[in-house]
Parts: sequence; structure tokens; C-alpha cells
Amino acid sequence: MHSILVPIDGSEQARHALKYVIKSITEGLQAKIHVLNVQPIVLPLGELPLIDADLIEKVQQEQAKKLLKSACALLEKADLKYIQHAEIGPIASTIVDYAKTHACDSIVMGSRGMGAFGNLVLGSIANQVLHLTDLPVTLVK
Repeated sequence: MHSILVPIDGSEQARHALKYVIKSITEGLQAKIHVLNVQPIVLPLGELPLIDADLIEKVQQEQAKKLLKSACALLEKADLKYIQHAEIGPIASTIVDYAKTHACDSIVMGSRGMGAFGNLVLGSIANQVLHLTDLPVTLVK
């Protein structure tokens, strides 16, 4: 069975990528879906962090849970099974590492995400994933 990784970040493009996978499966593709949210590493400014590291991690976990819940609701509505996971780390390399570790056959992701430069023609995360993986990557607008 084909295994597809769909990284989600709350962007409209990530939602479109998930809908693309749902449509493909409802049209007959046999696949296992992995939904992944990666929260970026937040580094303190200077030697003294302005915000407690535990608080930052808690906020990131809550954000990941919220984003995954929204994405998984679409899958449940389509009556599809899935695996959900959240990570904290460098986004692109974490996506690629997850795909490798979980034997995913392909990655389907939004062409642009929620980053500060989300309006670029090809998002920096998508571009990095393309360069870091040997897997087929489908970018969805």
C-alpha cells in the first residue's frame, strides 16, 4: 500500500494538499496517510530567554494539536484512516526525516505555507524539501 506524507501548517495551500490526497484516495488510490505538523525551533535571543522554554513548548504543542485536529477532521469526514504526528525541529529536514523513518512513498504538500515569505512563487520550505528528499513530491497550490 502506498504511504503518503502530508505536512500541514494551517495554510490554505496545506489544506488544498490534504484535499488533493483525499480526492485521490476516494477515486481509488490505495494509500496510508500520514499527517505531520512541524513546529519550528524557537531560540532565545541573547543569553537570557525572554519567555520560558517550557511555556514555548506548551504553546507549540497546543498549536500543533489544533492544526492536526482541523486536518484530521477532513479525513474523518471522508471516512479515511490516518496517522497523525507532531514534531518540533527544523521544518524541512524534519519533514524529510519523518518520511524516511516512516517509509513514506511520497510527500504531498502546499506550494507555499504560513511563513513570513509565503507569497513567494515557491515557498522556502517546499523548495528545501524538494532538495533534501529523493521521494516524489507533489506541490499543491
